Amino acid sequence: MEKYSLIPQQLLKKTAEGDHVAFRAFYDIVYPVAYRFVRCFLSESEDCREVISEVFYVIWKHRESLVAVENIKSWLFIVCRNEVYHYLKQKEKYRFVSIDDMPVELQTDAADVEFIDDEMLAVYRNAVETLPERCKLIFLMAKEEQMKYREIAEVLSITEGTVAQQMNNAIRKITETVKRQYAESSRKT
Repeated sequence: MEKYSLIPQQLLKKTAEGDHVAFRAFYDIVYPVAYRFVRCFLSESEDCREVISEVFYVIWKHRESLVAVENIKSWLFIVCRNEVYHYLKQKEKYRFVSIDDMPVELQTDAADVEFIDDEMLAVYRNAVETLPERCKLIFLMAKEEQMKYREIAEVLSITEGTVAQQMNNAIRKITETVKRQYAESSRKT
């Protein structure tokens, strides 16, 4: 189910007009996904909450522009990304942080993988965890958040070609890891 289809234009319009109840409804809809995205960059829950607080402050401050936003999901991720970068700059005294150096945690929604048994899920998670950080982030945005390559490229300020290349690398590496792990487990039995 696409959560963003639940954000009616009327809710955004009321939020843009300063309606606190509408803003709270907007917050309730987008908070879980925004938090999960920020968590890809920051390992501490308190840091994530602080960044998310700033994200919603920025959204409230620029609420008048909400009705003009064509793709609310991409816009939200860009605001989150910008606030994470700002937070990291503040925390590290303006030291540059590469996206390749940022930790990414795999978060799998159990409802999405009901059909996968525990062993297979463990193999999959292990395979994803072996990916380089940038590759893993792109893979998770595409597969977990179901974002289009164009949206990922926009959020991460890279080209669609780079996204496609990273996805191909991720799929190839995951396939190799899964094959290798199943080959090893079949030899043991």
